[in-house]
Amino acid sequence: MDAPKTGDMYRCAKCDLEIHVTKGCDCKDCRTDFQCCGQRLEKVTEPSVQN
Repeated sequence: MDAPKTGDMYRCAKCDLEIHVTKGCDCKDCRTDFQCCGQRLEKVTEPSVQN
């Protein structure tokens, strides 16, 4: 999983728990493993709108 950045959102596919990252990680070799209901959370960050 990529290092979480400010604004990223993760969701549990089973119970819909959501995590919204308010401060990202910039450490080298960052390793995160967000889990809920025995499974990894899905990254559901919406891409920014390009005008």
